[in-house]
Parts: sequence; structure tokens; C-alpha cells
Amino acid sequence: MAAAAYVALMSLSAACSADKFDGVDPNGRPDANEIDATVTVDQETNTYTLTLNNKGYYPFWTVNVGRNPKTSTLNGFSGVIAEAGTYQVEVRMGNRNGLSEGSKVYDIVIEKSLGGDLFKGFNYDFEHNLWKNCNITAVNYFFANNDWGGIEIPSMDPTKNEGFSFIFPADQGTQQWQAQVHMTTDICTTADKHYDFSIFLQSAEAHPGVTVKLHPDGDDGTFYCEKKVALEAGIGKCFFLSDMEGIDMTNMVLTLDFAGGTPGTEMTVSNVVFKDHAFDDGTVLPPSIEFDDTRNLFNGFSMVHMTTWFANKDWNADAISQPTVTPTDDGYFFTMPEGVGADQWQGQVHFWTDVKTVADKHYDFCVTFTSTEDHPGVTIKLQKGDSLGEDGDTDDNVFFCLDKVVLTANVPYTYYFEDLTGIDTNNIQVCCDYAGGVAGAEITVSNLHLQEHL
Repeated sequence: MAAAAYVALMSLSAACSADKFDGVDPNGRPDANEIDATVTVDQETNTYTLTLNNKGYYPFWTVNVGRNPKTSTLNGFSGVIAEAGTYQVEVRMGNRNGLSEGSKVYDIVIEKSLGGDLFKGFNYDFEHNLWKNCNITAVNYFFANNDWGGIEIPSMDPTKNEGFSFIFPADQGTQQWQAQVHMTTDICTTADKHYDFSIFLQSAEAHPGVTVKLHPDGDDGTFYCEKKVALEAGIGKCFFLSDMEGIDMTNMVLTLDFAGGTPGTEMTVSNVVFKDHAFDDGTVLPPSIEFDDTRNLFNGFSMVHMTTWFANKDWNADAISQPTVTPTDDGYFFTMPEGVGADQWQGQVHFWTDVKTVADKHYDFCVTFTSTEDHPGVTIKLQKGDSLGEDGDTDDNVFFCLDKVVLTANVPYTYYFEDLTGIDTNNIQVCCDYAGGVAGAEITVSNLHLQEHL
């Protein structure tokens, strides 16, 4: 890949005679009190548009989103904000005499987050984030059209550790390595350690794949990663790697290639984290694999048997009115009964299916729990179920997972595992325990997904 910067040169020809123009009048600058601007938001796409209604003037917008405010002098400037919230935009008004001394502030109100809760990556502000505290000592660019002819580098400042943004040029090429940004740092890594890395990318329009590469300065053949990350329009995506084996290197380079971006639209890079894996910043990572609906073994599954065993604090199941559990296409739901004890296994639902697994394969699994009330801990156990409850001792000792998850009211929690060794069973049992749940809480189990690991 080419790393040299392309520099656009413009030749200037001398005029035969001097241009004549009127001088600038410093007293003729616009009055900020007269600014009349309109903010509109398409709440379906989270696209905002900023319009200055004053005829004969131009705007200077400062949109305060994230760590890097966005600025523009375009009347009708638009962008996409992925996360719900109220964001301020400051506008100054200009004419040939300059910009207004004062400004007005308007609100951009985003009602909902695109794509739900976005995983942004590891904690940027963590004290052991090497990227936040590093020196970005050099930046090199190579932007080209589809004929590999160099084009003008878009305006950006990648020397800011917290991130940067830019607008794709009109003749941006679509082939890999035709929109390169190389950031050389003073980060050193060693082979005797393990490392974590994350980066958050967002494009105003869909992007076929931003290439992310971490490598030593001057060595393209040695790297932690070289991965293409596809983006949906306006929806940010985090690329991350955890517990990577270290490489002996000085002056680590983060290379990004944005080829394929839509001309005239904005790309944003933020939340870059690189840290020693030994330092835990408390981040809970989402699955690193893709759950593919076409490979879901629970597609079209049948519930072949179900039992409940809810007991009070004295382990008396007869004292509890057992709940009615209603199966759905991808799980089940029920309402917590009165008087259930708080000890583990005092609120059991056993759900047998016709889903089969084998011991010589590996599997990925996820399931989503939602409760209308806080729950101190739901136990999830995916296990052998061939006896359909007749030989519990044997089946209960063969399982994929046995974990406990805490639920916040009305916030879906997705539990998952990846690449676990299979078990031999013709009837996977989803065993869950809801002991300690609040009476009247509506609990939903959904998104049951089990697939062979590729």
C-alpha cells in the first residue's frame, strides 16, 4: 500500500492590472441578535439539517457532538447523530465584512438511538489507555481516484488522540487502499504481554468496509490486525480485539483505509483504545462472532416438554401458584408469581426442545432476557435434556454453560457464549432459574440462537 502524501499544487497567473474592490468595513459585521436559523431533524434517520434564513449572509456552524465539535459554513449543513440526546449547535453569521462577534445557540433534539444501545469499545478515559496518552508523531496520507491518480487530501486532523472526522472528496476511489490515513505513534509493545484494542467508526452513508490495521512503523507484513469493517448509514460500529498476543515493536502505526466512501458525506473516527490486557477497565464485551439467522438451530424448533418448579423461602413449591409459561417462536414469557424465595433454584423453568447437538462440533449461543422489574440474578443453564426430566441427575451434569445474569428493569440483556465444545443430545434443554424476582414482573426470554461455530 502506498503511504506517500499527495500534495495538490495550484499555479497562479499574474493579472495585467490590479483588481479593484471596496475595503472591508469592520463596523459592517452582522448583528448576532438578527440571526434567524432553523434546525430540522428527521427522527427516522436521525439526520439533522441546519438552515440560516437571513438572505445575503452565510452561517458558521459549530455542532457540539462528542469530543470533536463539527464546523461548517454550508447553509443547509446536515449530519447524522446516532445516539439519543439534546445537542447544541452554535451559529455565527457572516458577510463580506466578517463574522458576527456574538452567536446564537440552538438545540438538536434526537429522540432515539439508531440501532439501539451502541457498543463504543473499551473505556477511552481509562488511565491505562496507551492511545489517549501517546504522541502521534507523524501522519501520512494517500487518497486516489479509481485510476489510482492522487487527489486532494480532505481536511482533517488525525493528530488529535480523541479522534477526527472528514468529508469524502468528489472523486474518491472505491478500491481498497485508495483512501489511506497512517498515524505513527510512540506506542511500544512487547511479545511477553497481551493487548486490547478498539476503535469506533461512523459514516453518514453506508460504507462497504473501512480497513483497520495495526502494525510497526515501516513494516506492513507484521500486524495485530488487518480487518475491513462495513458500516450502515449513520450507525456507528465498534471494531475491537481482546487479549491479543503481543508483538515486539516500537512506534506502532494505526493505518485506516476509507476507500469506497460516498463523496460529500462525513466519516468519523473516535474512541481509539489500545491497552495492556492485564489492566481491566470493566468493559463487558459483546460477541466477537456474527450470529447468522440462517444457521440458527432454533429456527422452527418445537417445544417438546416444559415444567416449572417455583418455591417459597422454605423450599415449599406447594405454597406457590406456579406461573403459566407461554412459548413463542424464539423463546417464552411468563409473569412472576407471589412469594417466590430468593435462593438459587427456587424459581425454575425447564424448557425442552427438539434441537440436537453433537460432541465433535463447537457451538455459539445467545439468548435475551427482559424483565419489567429489576432482577438480582437469572440463572441460565443450557444442558442435555434427553430424558425429558426423567433422569435429572444424568442430564444435569452435562451442559454448555451455567451462569447468572443481573437484569435492569425494561433493559434487554443478551447472554452469549462462543466456540464451546459440543455435547451429545437430541433434546437441548434451556434451564433457567428466576429466584428472587419481583412478583408481577413480566419476564420474556427471546432471541434463542444456537449455531455451529465456523
